[in-house]
Amino acid sequence: MIVPNMSLPEIRKSVFEDFEHELKSKLQFIQATYTGRWIRNGRKNFVETIAYRAKSQNNWRITVSCGNYGVTSLPYLISYNHIGVTASHVPSEFDSMPLMHFNTHFFKRYRERGNISIEKPEDLIKFFFKKNTFILPCYYPRKDGTQQLFTPLNGGIGLGIYHEESGICEYKTFVDNSLLRENQIDEVCKIWKQTIEDLTAEMHRRLNRK
Repeated sequence: MIVPNMSLPEIRKSVFEDFEHELKSKLQFIQATYTGRWIRNGRKNFVETIAYRAKSQNNWRITVSCGNYGVTSLPYLISYNHIGVTASHVPSEFDSMPLMHFNTHFFKRYRERGNISIEKPEDLIKFFFKKNTFILPCYYPRKDGTQQLFTPLNGGIGLGIYHEESGICEYKTFVDNSLLRENQIDEVCKIWKQTIEDLTAEMHRRLNRK
């Protein structure tokens, strides 16, 4: 179970143990059952969140989205540190992707800069993942040798650090679109598009090897 004094690598270990031992099979079950439900309901679009408590006592949520691209599920883990609420997400679509960890300050800025009138932390996180059912981390090297992390989100961009050695994307703040210059938006779009192309090429490479 995740406790307040855990380091990011320790959180990553706990998250991935849950994912390997329980979440993978749970997501497969959700995919099958919700696909049938979605088809029976005339393929009407909807998004809902399921609560799931792992054997480790970690409190998981799974956002299930049924829409134009079929059924997708996004798992995230809610936990607390000495400052406030945090969330960890495992991008199950790609097995080589790192852990995404959103700290307390990120959600504080997300609520303030997004003008979101939700006070309860867990409800705010639920709202965030319902609005962002596909999260793709992108990063580029900075002059000091660290990796600048950014991800286009609904209404803005998540910023932080990619800890390459431990495979962790740490999101530290949220910047809404109104604070970005046009050239910054263009650069973000360029890198995001390149990341998508690289991932697609890697998926095709793996499929061709089978």
